[in-house]
Amino acid sequence: MSLRTILQELTPDDAQAAAVGSMDGTMVQAVVKDLESDLGRMGPDLATLLKVGAFCARKLEGGEVDSVSLSTDRLSLLVVALTPEHFLVIVLRAGGNVARARLAIKKRRSELVELLT
Repeated sequence: MSLRTILQELTPDDAQAAAVGSMDGTMVQAVVKDLESDLGRMGPDLATLLKVGAFCARKLEGGEVDSVSLSTDRLSLLVVALTPEHFLVIVLRAGGNVARARLAIKKRRSELVELLT
């Protein structure tokens, strides 16, 4: 299955976009449904968000970061570490089901990692 196909499956009705990016900030592949912002330009910021989360986890001796989530009044972001070099981001509308997104990612994670390595 292709990366694009998996990302399409990870963008249900409450999702605005899904993308895989690299830790250098480059977006590898994206599926955008109705996000007004340019997800491609957010790559460096999303990589930084994951890196800051990892830094905080190390300072707290909390282990490796699996994901970082961010919620606002308009949307929720779920940024998931896939490999040391890649991450997945899901952008959900406000009130979107983050738990369902996490479960969908868990089911497809091994396929995503295989495609990226």
